[in-house]
Amino acid sequence: MCGIIGVAGNIPEEKLFTSARDVLAHRGPDGSGTYHALEEGIALGHRRLSIIDLSDAGKQPMHSHDGRYVITFNGEIYNYLELKEELAKRYPFKTKTDTEVLLAAYATWGKKCLKHLNGMYAFAIWDRKERVLFCARDHLGIKPFFYHLAENGTFYFASEIKGLRALGVKYVHNAGIVYDYLYHGFYDHSEETFFKGINSLRAGQFLEWRDGKISIQKYWDLADIVPSEEVLSDEQVRSRFEELLTDAVRLQFRSDVPVGISLSSGLDSNGLLYFTEKKTPRAPHMVSMCMQSERYDECRLTDTYLDSNQRKRWHPKYLSPEEIFGRIVEMTKVEDQPFGGVSTTGLLFLYEHAREAGLTVLLDGDGLDEILAGYKYYSYDIANGAERKPLSGTLSHDGTTFLDQAILSPAFVEAHSERKLGFEIPFASALQNAQYRDIKHTRLSRDLRFKDHASMHSGRELRVPFLDYRLVEFCFFLPAKYKIRGNAQKVLARDVLGGYVPAVVCARPKTAFPAVQVEWFRQGHYRNEIFSILESTSFMNRGFYDHKKLMAKVDAFYRGEGDNSFFIWQCVNLELWFRTSID
Repeated sequence: MCGIIGVAGNIPEEKLFTSARDVLAHRGPDGSGTYHALEEGIALGHRRLSIIDLSDAGKQPMHSHDGRYVITFNGEIYNYLELKEELAKRYPFKTKTDTEVLLAAYATWGKKCLKHLNGMYAFAIWDRKERVLFCARDHLGIKPFFYHLAENGTFYFASEIKGLRALGVKYVHNAGIVYDYLYHGFYDHSEETFFKGINSLRAGQFLEWRDGKISIQKYWDLADIVPSEEVLSDEQVRSRFEELLTDAVRLQFRSDVPVGISLSSGLDSNGLLYFTEKKTPRAPHMVSMCMQSERYDECRLTDTYLDSNQRKRWHPKYLSPEEIFGRIVEMTKVEDQPFGGVSTTGLLFLYEHAREAGLTVLLDGDGLDEILAGYKYYSYDIANGAERKPLSGTLSHDGTTFLDQAILSPAFVEAHSERKLGFEIPFASALQNAQYRDIKHTRLSRDLRFKDHASMHSGRELRVPFLDYRLVEFCFFLPAKYKIRGNAQKVLARDVLGGYVPAVVCARPKTAFPAVQVEWFRQGHYRNEIFSILESTSFMNRGFYDHKKLMAKVDAFYRGEGDNSFFIWQCVNLELWFRTSID
């Protein structure tokens, strides 16, 4: 896991480039490297977080054995040992790194190497002979890749947008994405970012830059996969799920540094913990984020079912609302773009706590809700007999509507009235189309960005076994009965993992992570700070809201009407983003 950065075309002088590379030093505190070739028109930079082969042999940018290719790589190729065995007959390996395996795979198979990879990755490979830059992002978009193509054809890329600014790319707000965010509640849903001219390479895509022009193609998409026609019994389905998860966990525990687990009180992360303890000889340490809340303090429940040996390996971090709110501006800078809610800032504390506990790598339970329909609103598509088009597009975790377009400025809405937001509906099943939307465009992509940036801010690597693309493909195409049955969701996971986790965990309904925000707002936390922002001149001059209607709705919320605090967070977070990034 690392930070990557680069320029192809009219490259900056080396001192400036090195300075921009080191803006990403938090992503790679263990080392750095640069390939700066003015005559080739290429500059590649790397900040290293040492995970596999801790020696200097793993330094990047790395050259192929013949010197033709140069790579800068962020992430992990989990199946690198298997690939290395296959490639060893054709490539003279010199290191024990997965980076060299990736380089060898590209040197051997070209762009088709992506069909062989199992991992999380964002990388760029320079072909010195053909003067082509090849860039790719993993199947699910776990690792980030941001880029900008200048008018003169110069191509800039980096793991974080702040790296592009350090290279001289200007920050200008993208009014269209601001509209999508405020009107639809969507962000991280397309290649566009909140910054005009700065894009994100999407999951399952690769990009090639040649002579000042870029071409982008997808190499993996659930909509392009032909599902198996094999009919499996219930027992075979459960067995296959268990086999795939076992192998994902096996691969993702490959590391030369300690691996732990990010633990909540839910099924997903507990499933990883208990499954790992039963399926492997490992006894991983755990870190947890504990909110100061009667209803949402997950550590209180966790403490009741961990045994004495597990408690010795458990590192809970207790957080007050004041502590979290005190770092919202910092989190805004860490994320570079608006993010998910007050409680999301707690991730900063969590990963710092993991660093203090000596855990460089953490397994995380993200993705299970998307691949097995774990959010409550998915049940609306089943209960209401939706066909093809999902009903759940504007619903929150608990099935309630969280948007109110009436509080937006009519002029702002009118200015973007021609901007249409429609996601593909490639499947006959409304449930699958809802899952597809959340995996490809909405929920998963933004959650992965939040956690990547927050974890890498402390130099921690986050791995997500439920997003092994083989497991994703298998679960996604299963009949709905393995996902939703009556009031139960993630049915297959509950059936399989229920044999490993305590019964109280398996039976517990899903708790919305951001829900504590409503409680804290209602209790009066941050009220003065919130009103100070909403009544500020800069906020009112943005032109996004009908300020009178907005404040009437805010007052109604504080009187106890409704449970929607998202619109308040939108106002506060977007304003802080403008102040820290644009103004």
